Amino acid sequence: MTILFKQIVLLLKKNLQTLILTSIITVVTTVTATPVFCQLKFSAIPNTTTIALDQALQIEFVLGGVEKMESFIPPRLDGFTIIQGPQYSNSLSIVNGNVSHSVGVGYVLLPQKCGKIFIGPAQAQVNGKVIKTESICISVLNKTSGNSSPGNTTHLPSISGTNTANDNELSDYVLKKGEDPIAKIQKNLVLKLGVSKKSCYEGEPIVATYKLYTRLKSSSKVTKRPSFNGFSVAEMTTPESMDFQTDQLNGRPFYSTVLRKVQLFPLHAGEITLEPVEVASLVRFLKNKEVPASTHNSFDNIFRDFFEDNILTGETEEHKLTQQTKAVTISVKPLPEADKPINFNGAVGKFTIQTVLKNSAISINETGTLKVIIQGKGNLSMINAPVIDWPEGIESFEPSSSENIDNLSVPLSGTKTFEYPFTVVEKGNYTIPAVSISYFNPEKRVYEMASTNPLTLVVNNSVANKTGNKSKDPVAKNVNLVSDENNISKSLINTRWWLVLVFIALLWGGYKWYQYRGLTKRRMSLKQKIISQEEQIPITDGVITTFNTGHPLDLARRELKKENATGFYTELHAGLWRFIQEKYQLSPADMNKKVVAEKLKADFFDEKMINDFQQLLDKCEIALYTPTQFKEERYQLLQQAETFIKTVEYKIV
Repeated sequence: MTILFKQIVLLLKKNLQTLILTSIITVVTTVTATPVFCQLKFSAIPNTTTIALDQALQIEFVLGGVEKMESFIPPRLDGFTIIQGPQYSNSLSIVNGNVSHSVGVGYVLLPQKCGKIFIGPAQAQVNGKVIKTESICISVLNKTSGNSSPGNTTHLPSISGTNTANDNELSDYVLKKGEDPIAKIQKNLVLKLGVSKKSCYEGEPIVATYKLYTRLKSSSKVTKRPSFNGFSVAEMTTPESMDFQTDQLNGRPFYSTVLRKVQLFPLHAGEITLEPVEVASLVRFLKNKEVPASTHNSFDNIFRDFFEDNILTGETEEHKLTQQTKAVTISVKPLPEADKPINFNGAVGKFTIQTVLKNSAISINETGTLKVIIQGKGNLSMINAPVIDWPEGIESFEPSSSENIDNLSVPLSGTKTFEYPFTVVEKGNYTIPAVSISYFNPEKRVYEMASTNPLTLVVNNSVANKTGNKSKDPVAKNVNLVSDENNISKSLINTRWWLVLVFIALLWGGYKWYQYRGLTKRRMSLKQKIISQEEQIPITDGVITTFNTGHPLDLARRELKKENATGFYTELHAGLWRFIQEKYQLSPADMNKKVVAEKLKADFFDEKMINDFQQLLDKCEIALYTPTQFKEERYQLLQQAETFIKTVEYKIV
């Protein structure tokens, strides 16, 4: 016991805080390791955080875990122009038999200025409870997107020269005098929605393909996406990849790209309309002008005839057009009630089933595993775990599931595996009966059944229970005595560990009390110091005089005492930059975080110091847009800034 105590004390001396934190994190993780999938989650999801000045930002506020929200309060969108929105949507997904709902509110925004624009939290109310999203920062670059815009914008390629037999190709790019530009765009820039079929059964898949065809020089971006309400969705392509290929439409050559291709599984019977995709396009035409016949020579007349009495000027003309796909309605038929099996759980397609025991022989109280593997084509993701008719004496638990599905095959193909853990309390031979699954075959329009063969499970006595009548044997009796002594020894060891844990908890409590006491003293000292220093700051008619030799944070202290939150964060931000500029004699062109990081590294400061500086600046910037921090937090931020300045000034590495 003495040796053990000395080892514990030595260990605590070496790394007390790390050991305590590790122990507490382990306990908290174990206690709180419960499913959280049912909790509400409210998130702000932008399509990108960096855009050009002429690009649109698409942002959606998604509330997961509910079918509807009682109220929604959008954030202030200062710095943006709302092009579209709010657009409300509802979605439903089924994963491993678990149904989840979500509600979304979407906006399309156009930035009004370059730089960093902060979008504050949105608020939603559900069951009387108000929840908020996190604030996000959007960086707007001081440039235009051009032809290589990131995200959802793409430059459509030219098809000039791909078919020299077509005399109309050149004229597609030229806007002639008196020609209607919108009509010309609609003829040569086409948005289509194609479906594999317009009538199907519940759970029977259809393939929907949103496609863009073009013969023009244009830039296009998706401004509205379908939500597919009433369907379970399997993506078959990367959405809006804008990978153009040569194609044909109505006998004419085009370039085409698949905006979205999905496999849809109807969740209920009835008429379900597929929502359209909306695309905004900017088209550039070449301009021409008429030239009087008197100015032509014989050589010009050849080109005049070719261009139909028009000469290209080299100038361009731009036109904008927003298009939508036509609505397509799917007629979903209910599954027939006649001959529907009792164990039918919604499987539609063609499937087989097999069962496998992880171990065909186990011991009493040992955990066994039964695997049920369903293979085939159809709505695999929507199939629930089959019901097992367990024999008496076997206790089963909730199954887990895994999938291996090929999303490109139509219908989906692959396997879905369910694993059922179980235990047995008595030895013997058990027979696990056949497991069956019924499904609807849409090709034959009938219900079919797939079954497995029964399995045999052998359960033996565990080593701990093999005692029998051996206690009468002297040798066996000695073995039992040794076993009892070992058990007593283990019990004592367990008791010692409990004492160690209690001792650690007491040390941790004492450490936190000491830490809190020291922090309180430092805060009081900081407040007194701020008050004494601010009393020396001269004021003339409410205007702060210039400080040539004062501390870089004097003005921040001044605003803190006046309880001016905006002024405090502004002056703290400016004071940090003033210190860095004077310390390293930086020119205005070098006043950026990258240069400061290089200077700090050159002074042998580590990454933590660089991160501390950047975090201080970020906190000030964010607080200017969301000034909800308490006064105590402003004191702490000022203390962190002072610590940073002292560390850099005196090179405390």
